[in-house]
Amino acid sequence: MSRELRPGTRATLQVRQLSPGEFAWIVTLLDPESGNVRSTNYSERRYGSLDEASAAGKSAVVAFLGDDTLGGRGMTGAGKAR
Repeated sequence: MSRELRPGTRATLQVRQLSPGEFAWIVTLLDPESGNVRSTNYSERRYGSLDEASAAGKSAVVAFLGDDTLGGRGMTGAGKAR
């Protein structure tokens, strides 16, 4: 089932250190009307630096918000919706 994002949907990006030399991004989408969390998306890949994970997370946000379906082509290979 397709779930469209509403205009004005906001995204927050966090980069977390999982262990020394291992980083991952987390993107949370917020519904513009209620302010509630719409979805949380985690990177499947682990990155060797904070900067690398941050750049990959920013790309994922742009791709995800540019797609018109939740969990659609914008996240393929970049992460998975949970």
